[in-house]
Amino acid sequence: MLENIITRKKRREIILEGIMQDLKPSEISAQLRVTRGVLMSDIKYMRINGDIGLIQAEKTQVQVHEKKVSLTSKNMDYLKQNEKFLGMTGITLQEQSFRNMIDFNKHELLKILKSKDQHAAIVKLPTSIQKTLRKNGIIIKRWQDNEISERAQEYLSIKNPMSEF
Repeated sequence: MLENIITRKKRREIILEGIMQDLKPSEISAQLRVTRGVLMSDIKYMRINGDIGLIQAEKTQVQVHEKKVSLTSKNMDYLKQNEKFLGMTGITLQEQSFRNMIDFNKHELLKILKSKDQHAAIVKLPTSIQKTLRKNGIIIKRWQDNEISERAQEYLSIKNPMSEF
């Protein structure tokens, strides 16, 4: 029994270090050279006894995990492409996509703006086009009615200064 308590105290430090480094239980148990069940029983024992070190280690684990996630997301290809595109053109990929969608559907959008009831004109469009325009922020839904967003209206007025809606 005394040996078990001593080994548990030794394992505690390694367990806390592993948790603070956001290691998986299998990785910690491999370091300790014990089964995963022994590791989980030690953690359960620490939780039952209200081990302050475990609480601190878990708080640190959350911070380390958030850092890992943010570093991973920074390395994603689309973010690199977006930054490169921004450097070359001065606008983001999202903004360019917005402009392309307005330019591509300009004729329909001008018809909608000229109509008395924007919602009725939007509903007449095919559902796939409605979804695409909604996804790109060109069409917004206000309560029960659809309408063209102010941002899209501004862009259309800049591109077509002669035409009035």
